[in-house]
Amino acid sequence: MVDLIPADADWTAPQPGALTGLVLAGGRGSRMGGADKGLQTLHGMPLALHALLRLQQQRGGWVGPCMINANRNLAAYEALGVPVWPDVVEGFVGPLAGMLTGLTHADTPWVLTVPCDSPQFPLDLAERLAQAVSDARADAAMAAAPEDDGAVRPQPVFCLLGVHLLPRLHAYLREGGRKIDTWLRSVRCVDVPFDRPGDDPHAFANLNTLQELHALQRASASGSCA
Repeated sequence: MVDLIPADADWTAPQPGALTGLVLAGGRGSRMGGADKGLQTLHGMPLALHALLRLQQQRGGWVGPCMINANRNLAAYEALGVPVWPDVVEGFVGPLAGMLTGLTHADTPWVLTVPCDSPQFPLDLAERLAQAVSDARADAAMAAAPEDDGAVRPQPVFCLLGVHLLPRLHAYLREGGRKIDTWLRSVRCVDVPFDRPGDDPHAFANLNTLQELHALQRASASGSCA
């Protein structure tokens, strides 16, 4: 791995319990017909709660406080038991706005972001991203995973971000930037492949449509999906 020297003097290595977990649930749900994706249910629980519990169950105790980024139905999200913050910038500008919101409100030096629509992400996500950041002395780390064609590609919404990146992310959004991967390539970010033997190749699958959600529900009920 490349030995990166952090550009920011505020860099500190991640420590167990000192990562804020952030569930990104602030989107429009366009591919779900405008439904609030994080509140759609799987096995009787909202998708956002699946993601929240997955964060709280992370191996090694890396994740401490958790929060949710949402822009609609705030009371329903607040009922899940953690702080809920709407975007700090207006206009539904995408996941980067949720990341900015998390960095703004976090009381820890690092924030681990996950989307609300991937209920099976790895339980060692925090551990492996934190280790990669520490090894490379990087500002951020994002997961990469095999896709249907076998290629390992970045999954940038699964990301560990240093809170010291807040001014840079704010500037990028203010200048009209919207793409997560483009911004991450502008900071000191390392990719962390989740393609080891034993890694679930479908762990990062996301549920973009109600049809995909219902298909997962049926597959789980039949025992064909872990």
